[in-house]
Amino acid sequence: MIEIITERPNLFEPNVYITMCVEIAGNICPHKLAAAIREAYKVNEAAMSKIVLEQGTAYYEKLPVSKCRVEITDKNWMELVRENERLPLAIDKGELIRSFVVPGKSDTRLVVMAHHLAGDGKAIIYFIKDIMRALAEMPLTYKPLEVLTGSSFSKTKLSIPARFYACYCRYKWKNDVFTWQDYYDIHNKYWKNFYSNIQCKTLSASETEQIIEKAKQTGCSVNSYLITMFLQKYQKKCEIGIPVSIRKKTDETMSNLTSGIRIKHQFDTKKNFTENVVQVHRKIGQELQQRRVFILHFLTKLPPTLIDAVLLRTHDCHYDSLAARTAKIMGYMGEKNRDLGITNLTKLDIPILYGSYKIENIIFVPPAVSYSHNIIGILTVDGKMTFAFHNMARHDESI
Repeated sequence: MIEIITERPNLFEPNVYITMCVEIAGNICPHKLAAAIREAYKVNEAAMSKIVLEQGTAYYEKLPVSKCRVEITDKNWMELVRENERLPLAIDKGELIRSFVVPGKSDTRLVVMAHHLAGDGKAIIYFIKDIMRALAEMPLTYKPLEVLTGSSFSKTKLSIPARFYACYCRYKWKNDVFTWQDYYDIHNKYWKNFYSNIQCKTLSASETEQIIEKAKQTGCSVNSYLITMFLQKYQKKCEIGIPVSIRKKTDETMSNLTSGIRIKHQFDTKKNFTENVVQVHRKIGQELQQRRVFILHFLTKLPPTLIDAVLLRTHDCHYDSLAARTAKIMGYMGEKNRDLGITNLTKLDIPILYGSYKIENIIFVPPAVSYSHNIIGILTVDGKMTFAFHNMARHDESI
């Protein structure tokens, strides 16, 4: 039994699917690729597990056979996302991932739609690596699940207000317990109102190199440069959420090893672009130094079922004053809701060649979670940077 602690917000989050669309060169036998996906499931404990809810405790339980799906289809990949986001993953049965093979004349598309409890963006990249190795008949290595617990943050301390509020929550919380029916109810209610709007843009190698070179000239990171580009377009003070990987460089497990920070900034028109980049870069650096693992550490101190209640309260599926107050503090409701989330997986850190098979590109679509309905996913493959703009649109509104 592996208990879910820092990942608890993902349990009842109705929009928590990470999507990767992999473009593989050539006309590949779809059944061979489907078989490779099944082999990749077998060597990743996350894909061989179901989620168990037992008297308020949630944990991974290993299964003898993976319940993750594989399907061969001729549907457009965005159509697949739109169709499958409305169908809740049966994580209580072990369906943490759905994979699709889309054959084509000039290339084949592999679409992976994974629940965040299966892992973070990097984890899904490493899962794709396993698929490609299996496709090329290369050996695979079994990778056990890794989770973060309270002991993971033993060397850090929460601020006094955060510690006080966590103690207050533990004292005041009524220990309501939720069920799988609540999981399916919140998902179905959410997707009756919303659907994904995804737009993609791939820069050429020269355009990508130009951005990298300009960022170098500012003395700041490419990520700071890109965030400033988006802030320049917004022309208002924005709260930006930025996921932060706390994964060790050699760790390729399918696990959720991501924290997050947020900054507030308005592009200053009285200053030039470089000066704005420097400001953004400084703010990011300060947050990384002070609050790199704050949210994960804070979550370990809260009652787990209160975190469930936060999500249910956010989507009007449960009514509790402490859950509502905590939802505002955590940014799920009220003014702390992010204007924009930017997830940059940077350069692809797996090979693109596997025997005679080549990855041409990967489109990375992060989830537009409840505290940030506008997300940008960025990934650079073979020198070309691809942006996926993901926002939620209401069925009763035009985009």
